[in-house]
Amino acid sequence: MRTLWMGALLLLAPGCLSGARNLGAATTPVGTTEVGVSVNTLAFERGRERAYLPNPELTFRKGAGENWDWGGRLTLLGLELGTRHRLVERSPWTLSVAPSAGVWYVPVTNNSTEPVNLRLGAQTLVDYRLNRTWTLTGGASLMGGFAGPLTVFQGRFNGSHLLVSPGGSLGVAYRLNPSLELRAEAGIELPLDLKDGRRQPTGNLGLTLRWGRAARR
Repeated sequence: MRTLWMGALLLLAPGCLSGARNLGAATTPVGTTEVGVSVNTLAFERGRERAYLPNPELTFRKGAGENWDWGGRLTLLGLELGTRHRLVERSPWTLSVAPSAGVWYVPVTNNSTEPVNLRLGAQTLVDYRLNRTWTLTGGASLMGGFAGPLTVFQGRFNGSHLLVSPGGSLGVAYRLNPSLELRAEAGIELPLDLKDGRRQPTGNLGLTLRWGRAARR
């Protein structure tokens, strides 16, 4: 039975809700498209125990203006889209803000019966460039969320919850070449149920390999 349970967890892992965004503050240049593959390990509460689960994601960003880009991340059962706006760039510092909105079906990491999840919020990102290849990134986020049962599609919202989740992250990026980057990130979120109070914190630790390609003119 335990083997079947672990198999189900791995099968449904791509639908898990992750606070990892694996972003730096530097925006994608105009005319460039970046695609990445992320593998994050999630720490979450399952019943009365702590559980850990891998969560693969596809990410993409596209440069849209001199100081902003747009993109998102995709799992098997979820999608998040957002923009990133560079506010300050004074070497070696870069400051950006990245608002986003997402929807997920979460069959594994919910601690009760709340598989339908909507999230809306923003993350502030600060880059400190150590040299041409190494960059440190700190992040602070505030997300609002809705979590509910499948009956929400029938207009029944009993058992639904509104959440506020402040969080933080720390990452480091290594530039392998001008178009290829490897990024590691660790983060934590502290969800607060507006009705029932504080929930157990969730964490993430992961790697992202991202490559970019400039459009031909």
